[in-house]
Amino acid sequence: MAEVQVVKAEALEELARRIFAAAGASEDVAAHVAAHLVKANLSGHDSHGVIRIPRYVQLIDEGTLVPHARPEVVREWPAAAVVDGRRGFGQVAASFALEVAMRKAETQGVGAASIRRCNHIGRLGDYTETAAERGYIALVTYGTAGPNSGHAAPFGGAARHLGTNPWSVGVPGSTPPVVVDFATTVVAEGKIQVARAKHAPLPPGSIVDKDGNPTTNAEDFYAGGMILPMGGHKGYGLSLVAALLGAGLTAEQVAGGGRGGGVFVLALNPRAFAEPGHFFGTVAAMARAVKEVPPAPGFDRVLLPGEPEALSRAERRAHGVPLPAETWEALARTAARLGVAVPEASPATAAPEARLSTPSPQP
Repeated sequence: MAEVQVVKAEALEELARRIFAAAGASEDVAAHVAAHLVKANLSGHDSHGVIRIPRYVQLIDEGTLVPHARPEVVREWPAAAVVDGRRGFGQVAASFALEVAMRKAETQGVGAASIRRCNHIGRLGDYTETAAERGYIALVTYGTAGPNSGHAAPFGGAARHLGTNPWSVGVPGSTPPVVVDFATTVVAEGKIQVARAKHAPLPPGSIVDKDGNPTTNAEDFYAGGMILPMGGHKGYGLSLVAALLGAGLTAEQVAGGGRGGGVFVLALNPRAFAEPGHFFGTVAAMARAVKEVPPAPGFDRVLLPGEPEALSRAERRAHGVPLPAETWEALARTAARLGVAVPEASPATAAPEARLSTPSPQP
């Protein structure tokens, strides 16, 4: 099999939908999660795309993920709510919570929701981008922490204690909207999965092995190594705050043993703070000014946060989604076990990323 296989986005999304339906999800849930994962691939974030499907199916088999579960509001104030994800797909719970937050922001100016009993929610930028496209500012964090858990060590620590604890913020007013989406570690764990599937080295300074020694080998991470915090103590601080918000705002009782986690969603209605024309006009003008900054050596232009993803979506919709052979084989094995037919893939002649002349500012 070729090192990289290319699959049309529509076929990949249909394969994902059929796999989740065969694993017990209702048709609408299966379609929602499939669309979210493939959009991550289209956006260039393969770490949060279909590479996750075999693991999700494994979690369903283990009973950790309930494929037919529906989220519900279990606590509510005029501008805030707590959503119970009921251990279903995190993408469904997070989308539901975002709708709750935006609905409250429409009437209150601000809306917030936390999510308890929530599985992996995928690419955070998907939610903030959705909100921005509908005219709302949004912030989403997903944080976990606890002794000997997660993938990352705190700054100055020598043991796993934190998740990758990402943050995302979306701001409407430019085209595409400004979307910041980053893990608080040097790399997201999913990107280590991608490097492992490609048998590629990680950037220096991303991880250490189980003994605390710097390494670029993804296998060292899965043998007990740790991801390092982004920006040293700064990334550690953001990571811990994400965990404290996620755990504290979803707590049904005091967290035992210092462990906890959850999702926090915040939506702001710009119309509560300024005249719509003033806000959107200011954002558009400032975005244009940023893009007019002369490019540094090695770049042909300045891109807004969120623009590399938009460029990638256009490229990959036209030419297909490239997947490492190991990822494609894992999907095929999962599909076969569930009796789902696998679409045809073709060997890659050139990685779509190579056609983009501007380096992405995203890690």
